[in-house]
Amino acid sequence: MRRYTTVLSSFMLALIIPQLTQAAVFGWQEKALIQPEQGSVEVELDPTSPKSSIEVHDLIIFQKDGENWVRFGVPVMHALTGTTDLTLERKVLRTEKSKGAFGSSQHQLVRMSLCLGDKVYAEDLTLKTHGKGGSPVKLGRDVLAHLGVVDASRFDTLKPDCKP
Repeated sequence: MRRYTTVLSSFMLALIIPQLTQAAVFGWQEKALIQPEQGSVEVELDPTSPKSSIEVHDLIIFQKDGENWVRFGVPVMHALTGTTDLTLERKVLRTEKSKGAFGSSQHQLVRMSLCLGDKVYAEDLTLKTHGKGGSPVKLGRDVLAHLGVVDASRFDTLKPDCKP
């Protein structure tokens, strides 16, 4: 019986390992570029968070061509000046209601394109206006399910290098 279990385990690993080697491996924190604006941001890859979000400030909701849009600021890294603000505009995909300890709130969901490594990922991010510091972009399980593998012992493993 023990030999059968060992053979079965070896067979299962032989099936799984090729799939793991094909998937990208990311650290728990990476640098990314917001596309097409090329703003450099820190991204936290957090498998404990169910949804992905971005910390923003100066959020303004407005109408454009009969649809809801948002204008907001995001802190980005700049090689010469350090941290600076980048103002972005995105179409609102939907508004989500959430309940917390201090009542309910509404958050807009927008699609953002992020360059991680050499690929651009178009992901839906919830706009959060009450940031807790740290990485402005947090990618949760909704994105990590198709992004790749996260190695919690590594960080800044990939330099954003997407061709326009």
